Amino acid sequence: HTPWNTWVSCEEYEDGQCWEVDPVNGRARETRLGGRGGRYESVACDDSEPSRPVFFTTEDDETGALRRFAARGAGWGALHSDGDESFLLIKDGRNFEWTADESAARRSAARYYRNSEGIQYHEGRLYFMAKKDRKMIILDLDEMTYETEITGKKFYGEGSFGAQPDQNVFGPTRKYIYFTEDGGSSPGVYARFGEEGTFFTMFQAISGGVWDGDETVGIALSPDNKRFYAGIQLGIIFEFTRDDGLPFE
Repeated sequence: HTPWNTWVSCEEYEDGQCWEVDPVNGRARETRLGGRGGRYESVACDDSEPSRPVFFTTEDDETGALRRFAARGAGWGALHSDGDESFLLIKDGRNFEWTADESAARRSAARYYRNSEGIQYHEGRLYFMAKKDRKMIILDLDEMTYETEITGKKFYGEGSFGAQPDQNVFGPTRKYIYFTEDGGSSPGVYARFGEEGTFFTMFQAISGGVWDGDETVGIALSPDNKRFYAGIQLGIIFEFTRDDGLPFE
């Protein structure tokens, strides 16, 4: 979702691209976010400088370098024009930089963040999932440092997370990050709470059941935050509400 209320949809195949969609005015156009093409997964936006928003795009590939595109304007057309493109290069166990050398960034991805998936921006930090490594990587964009968490390592309550993290989304209070599961015998939706990084289960399929080996995809909240939506790739969308009728969180 862009600051000017359009959407970016990613194509996840070898030569995929990222398209900006304006549902109000009924138009769509290929953006500059995807460069020469790739298996693109998700996009996040840092709009702390409204006249020059920065977009980050993940690629579901073992050498899929995280892409950074600094637009030179805002509004329809900003993603279709020239901007400043760079890629994530992790330097060591603490520091990273943005580089114009895509090949070096792809080698970095293969070592530190294979198959990146869901991505979110919040208050100077970028949170994205490295599926093959079963990690969430948190980039501090101001300090140019990063940290990693093994998803589901500090688990509270029933359920478990034994497969690969996929999409993620912040809840309305920003205290929780919800994320989906790619594959496994009991795919579900999970949440990470606060700075302590405790994980718990929202819902989980039954091992050996109809969704064994499937994956959960696409999570969202209704505008009033009273309905939570999640899908199974097989083609089922679930709607969850609280028994007390209150908003989530």
